Amino acid sequence: MSENEITTEGTTVGEAVRKAAELLGVPTEQVAHKFDREHFRNNAGRTVPVDTVKLICWVTEPVDNSGALAAKAWVEGLIEKMGFQGTVTVRNVKDQRATIAVDSESARFLVGRGGSTLAAISDMLMVAMEKEHGDWNFKIDVQGGQRDEGRRDRGDRGDRGDRGDRGDRGPRRDRDRGPRRDRGPRRDARGGGDERCSERDVEDLKRLARRVAEAVAEAGEAEVIRKPLNSFERRIVHMEIADMAGVGTDTVEQDGERKIRIFIDNGEGASAEA
Repeated sequence: MSENEITTEGTTVGEAVRKAAELLGVPTEQVAHKFDREHFRNNAGRTVPVDTVKLICWVTEPVDNSGALAAKAWVEGLIEKMGFQGTVTVRNVKDQRATIAVDSESARFLVGRGGSTLAAISDMLMVAMEKEHGDWNFKIDVQGGQRDEGRRDRGDRGDRGDRGDRGDRGPRRDRDRGPRRDRGPRRDARGGGDERCSERDVEDLKRLARRVAEAVAEAGEAEVIRKPLNSFERRIVHMEIADMAGVGTDTVEQDGERKIRIFIDNGEGASAEA
């Protein structure tokens, strides 16, 4: 790590970026980052699940962020009118593209059933920005603020023996089937999503995406997520991987279904295997 870089840690990428911005004395949109991959490895060098992210951050040159700031202000106003509280930041501002990151304890309400509320907010944002910032493209990334309670449910194998009461983990028939982390949201008999996606499901899916991405980065070979995902679930994976340096995603057709492929990103938006 160079002398111009700092390391920050947070429960979400947004929190870690905000800490870096405060330490560096610049707006969050001027903070570039990459993941500290050693944070995800144990002493034996194996990738392990963790409850925080650690970023290596540095300052970038100022860019045209007018559209990003306008979108940030619009989302802040909408959340306030909806009666919720949350922190809105801007990330990944480049080439008139930006991620509007929302960190709120009311995340599940902002996402909605099957992502319906989040999709509606995204559509309204694009319409609101059309007149003055129609050339911009935005992604809205909603995260759940403090999730200490959620972490008790997410299944970290290292501390499972210390959990005690498991009464909040659902019917016994589900508990006896082993860790839930790879099962994902429930699906109907036709193979499509039943459009039920709880906050816990979203967090499980993000963890799966990060785990596969870490494996791809370590092995240097692309990998397809075999789990069938509906369009909302695929969007979650794409957005989660967009914040990770050195890897990228695309959608491929496999066995008649749309699957997500995670690949090594050589900086040109596609891998050498694409």
